[in-house]
Amino acid sequence: MTKIQIVKNKKIGLEKLYNSIKKKLAEDNFHVTSDVQTDFVYHLRAEKIGVTEIIIGAVKDIELIIAGESDSFAVVLSVGAWGKNMLTSGSAGYIVTSILAGPAVLYGGMAATGSYVRAIAYEQDTWQMINEILEKISRGDE
Repeated sequence: MTKIQIVKNKKIGLEKLYNSIKKKLAEDNFHVTSDVQTDFVYHLRAEKIGVTEIIIGAVKDIELIIAGESDSFAVVLSVGAWGKNMLTSGSAGYIVTSILAGPAVLYGGMAATGSYVRAIAYEQDTWQMINEILEKISRGDE
């Protein structure tokens, strides 16, 4: 799930925006695996790893890109979910495994659907957080 937001006519310090979002992701227990910063591009990959995230089907990774200049830039956010991958694998392997493990695929598919719904909700919450940070920075509150 990837979403792009274009921001124009606001003087926003991109480094400040990037660091604020990065801090919030760290508070949400994401581990940064890649952090690239140039004059006009800020790119971050972060993931949650561990058995708990796999079992509950939580959001597994996030990719954030902020590119442009302070008065005209794009924010790109991509959220990956364990369930999205499980559902794809479950569907592809259903015919092969239906004889041996049909119920497992069914339950796995149901769990994947729940995971996908949680990922969508997380993505919406993250966009709300990003927009709140944008507003604070544009007002000079942050």
